[in-house]
Amino acid sequence: MQARTSDGRVGEEGAFSQEGAFSFTILPPWYRTWWAYGFYALLLAGLIYAAARLLRRRVEAREQAKAALREAEFRADAAAAQAKSLQAENEAYQRLKATQEQLLVQEKLASLGALTAGIAHEIKNPLNFVNNFADLSVELMDELREDIDKMKAGAPPDYENIEALLDDLTGNAKKINEHGKRADGIVRSMLLHSRGQAGERQPTDINAMLDEYVNLTYHGMRAQDSSFNITIERALASDAGTVEAIPQDLSRVFLNLLNNACYAVNDRAKKNGAGFVPKLRVSSVNLGDAVEIRIRDNGMGIPPEVRDKIFHPFFTTKPTGQGTGLGLSISHDIVVQQHGGQLAVETERANTPNSSCACRAAARSSE
Repeated sequence: MQARTSDGRVGEEGAFSQEGAFSFTILPPWYRTWWAYGFYALLLAGLIYAAARLLRRRVEAREQAKAALREAEFRADAAAAQAKSLQAENEAYQRLKATQEQLLVQEKLASLGALTAGIAHEIKNPLNFVNNFADLSVELMDELREDIDKMKAGAPPDYENIEALLDDLTGNAKKINEHGKRADGIVRSMLLHSRGQAGERQPTDINAMLDEYVNLTYHGMRAQDSSFNITIERALASDAGTVEAIPQDLSRVFLNLLNNACYAVNDRAKKNGAGFVPKLRVSSVNLGDAVEIRIRDNGMGIPPEVRDKIFHPFFTTKPTGQGTGLGLSISHDIVVQQHGGQLAVETERANTPNSSCACRAAARSSE
């Protein structure tokens, strides 16, 4: 390498000028500088982070899709299981409903059967009156015919006797009609009692129905047990009037309560012996917007531990085979749900001669 001196001469190889020398540094291009490499590193890190984040999002989306699919399958299985369960419950409900309807029909038939003797006794009385008055009317007709025959033969007419005979015949006809209606009413009430379908509300003479079912229950118990006897006290309010009720359903309530009362006093009479006097008291009170019926007996009473269960279906305090456990439950539904009234029990255990059990029913009266 050669270099010229300051005066233009060329020096020898290896000789350098001591004056006017230049120094410089050659830098690398910008894309090979340290800050460029730092930028490359940051860019690579950013790409790696973005790629990792994108990959993570794809994985999360895939997992969410799988989870959604699993949830959808679970919901489908749950819906199918619920549908099967609902179908099973519906079938079970239908079977239970059919069984309950059969039990209700059996309860009605059982209560009707218990009244058969009482019905026969109650119908026998008006029929006896009808027969007696009919026979008497035939005799009066024969006397009247004799008077008519005498008049035809020329005898003077006895108008006073004829009028007396006609008055007697008219009275007999009225009595026959009255007792015929009485027998017809008993039969009609029993037909209503035995029907399974619900009836319509109509004005009902509450005292007459209560008195009728007291007699029917008494004679029914007498037919089952000839030794049964009871003192019946009636305190029926003259102003009780009528209530808007379904007669066949309300009569079933009276029948159940009266049967329970008679059973209770009869059971205590068998345990206490001759010193015990069975008593049954039925009363009605006009409360203004309602009529309260009380049926009280001096039987054994109801134990406190089971007092809250007596209106539950199939619960009974009677021995096995002597009670279905549906009577009071049905009565409670009829009074409370169908008629909007109240059915309550008040009881004392039979540790004193005056202990008693009373069922109180109240239904709104018609205006």
